Amino acid sequence: MISTATRIRLTNILYRLDTNQLVTLEERIFLNKLSHISPVILERVASALGSEASSIDSE
Repeated sequence: MISTATRIRLTNILYRLDTNQLVTLEERIFLNKLSHISPVILERVASALGSEASSIDSE
């Protein structure tokens, strides 16, 4: 279970990813760490990044 503050931070970062706004390296590392802990968060991050990011990772 993640805290309310972490959930709010996560939602904010995912929104900015989804809308192609600036996301810092620190925030991307934060997302990466959380996505290793929770498959639900991993799915939300993948969704926010879109299909282009998945195809880049596959290459």
